Amino acid sequence: KSLVVMSSFLLSRLAATVLRSGAASGAASGALGSRVGASGLGAASTIQMVVRRYEDYLANVRPPAPPPADAGAGFHAYRLAEYGYTLPPAFAAVGRPAPDFNAGAVMPNGEIDKLKLSDYKGKWVLLFFYPKDFTFVCPTEIIAFSEAADKFREHNAEIIGCSTDTEETHLAWIRTSRKRGGLGEMNIPLVADVTKDIAAQYGTLSNEIGIAFRGTFIINPEGVIESTSVLNFPVGRSVEEQLRLIQALQFVAEHGEVCPVGWKPGDKTMIPTTDGSVEYFASGATEQLGTSAEKEDDDEDFASFMPSMSSPSELEATISGNPKVVVEYMASWCGKCRQIAGFVKGLKEKYERDVKFVKVDTSDPEWDAYAKEQGVHALPAFRFYAGGKESGSEVSGYKKKSLGEAVERLVHEE
Repeated sequence: KSLVVMSSFLLSRLAATVLRSGAASGAASGALGSRVGASGLGAASTIQMVVRRYEDYLANVRPPAPPPADAGAGFHAYRLAEYGYTLPPAFAAVGRPAPDFNAGAVMPNGEIDKLKLSDYKGKWVLLFFYPKDFTFVCPTEIIAFSEAADKFREHNAEIIGCSTDTEETHLAWIRTSRKRGGLGEMNIPLVADVTKDIAAQYGTLSNEIGIAFRGTFIINPEGVIESTSVLNFPVGRSVEEQLRLIQALQFVAEHGEVCPVGWKPGDKTMIPTTDGSVEYFASGATEQLGTSAEKEDDDEDFASFMPSMSSPSELEATISGNPKVVVEYMASWCGKCRQIAGFVKGLKEKYERDVKFVKVDTSDPEWDAYAKEQGVHALPAFRFYAGGKESGSEVSGYKKKSLGEAVERLVHEE
């Protein structure tokens, strides 16, 4: 509206100028001046032509888009009433190509330049939206993302920040000291979504006030969205969690295995088949999700009180060379192994004169293969030996009562 009002004002001034010029020309030039100055027809036709061309220009600056279903209220309605067009509908979703954009940005070198998302093809991209410059939670997030940028680059991932502020506002914020709420030197680009189109397409734009929620999108090297999340204004995100997600997505893409809850590099994964899941669950990996009551026996350096067998030959020599032996098959990632460690330590201290306790750490791939050959299917697994021969039945899992009874029987066995 303001643009149209200003245009009308300028056109009215143009009309007055043309009419005055016409009158002056009429006095000096005769017929032409009389035709323009007396009737004004030539000037009016000229003005009408200018107006038509200007209206055509305004109509083609941006083709009007059909209003969305919610255009009757909020920011969409404001855009529709104020400018005659509304914002594009949200398109971003997991499994879809990330909406491309080409917008002004403040680059890591401090220069204002254009940033095109599709130029990042071949890399993983973490695109995060934040509400506004010169605010409160936002600088804590942006600085944390910037400081972690090199860690992300080690995993072929780039970070891009975006808000609905201008490039100049971004730059002013970057040039403000961190001690005064500024950003300081940045290691990531900040995009200026001044039209709000980018936030709208990614579904992060607040319909009520026209700024972005804290939306986060992980985009793979093919430009497809792998992860989305949106937080309300007051809560900041975890940078470490975003890096963990990228590492997990990369592992899946490279190995074809899936990553269970809380997975981090080095943790056990699962082959996404029926047999693969059976093997994963049988390993006891989910036992680390026990209740706080079960964790009462947790020891930070669990099972360090038992000697660890270095080879099958050492294990065989230990079994044959001691009257009574308890062998625990365990793993460093096994939650139940950790939970029962304190109880096992108590048994060892109680029966130390009668029984030798040793462990086999199946975190080692060779020991893992050996354990499977021996028929070990769940952890922890305890086996009992007397006189070099296996005695009694295996006890597996978090079963303190059964384990205590089995050790006591072994002690009293003749």
